[in-house]
Amino acid sequence: MIGFYNYTVILTYAGLLFTVLGISQAVSGSMIPSIFCLGLALACDMLDGRVAKTKKDRTQSEKLFGIQIDSLCDLISFGVFPAILCYQIGLRRTSGYVILAYYILCCVIRLAYYNVRETQREPDEKPVYHGLPVVGMAAILPAIFLLRNWTADSVMIWILRALPLTFGTLYILDFQIKKLSLWKLICFSLVFWIPLAIICVHGVR
Repeated sequence: MIGFYNYTVILTYAGLLFTVLGISQAVSGSMIPSIFCLGLALACDMLDGRVAKTKKDRTQSEKLFGIQIDSLCDLISFGVFPAILCYQIGLRRTSGYVILAYYILCCVIRLAYYNVRETQREPDEKPVYHGLPVVGMAAILPAIFLLRNWTADSVMIWILRALPLTFGTLYILDFQIKKLSLWKLICFSLVFWIPLAIICVHGVR
């Protein structure tokens, strides 16, 4: 069997499996379980790199494989999956298809560029993100889903159009963001989990 199989890729693969489960739930109309699966995929992505770094004897091939497999999974988890959720929430018709295609294209460009920079990065060079990480739109989707309770459909459709256009563009703009510490990432994740908790307790329309 080709590939590398050790504990450093378990969370990456787990995140992808949660994504596949979440997509199946979204397609069947079960939106809350779907968004919960997206949260689990986010948690796996937040931790997989830190788990991989605990293996001190990783070969160069294992490191390169980790970079590639992480980005390939991110494309599905935070590119395709959020696009499907936006479609299910209401971003349809021709304009919606074009916007979602643009969003996924930006994700592809952003992740490919990240892979190139990571393979060329010097060992003593501080890791930074060029452009907004592709988890950006996924992180606020529960808040957008919750917003539907207090927003007219005519307004909501414009929010749904602006969301992937804005985040897709931020993914490919060339500005630098320092990588966050684990505790800062955990605090940032509350942006996702607090709205989702409200959705689960009070329900949505």
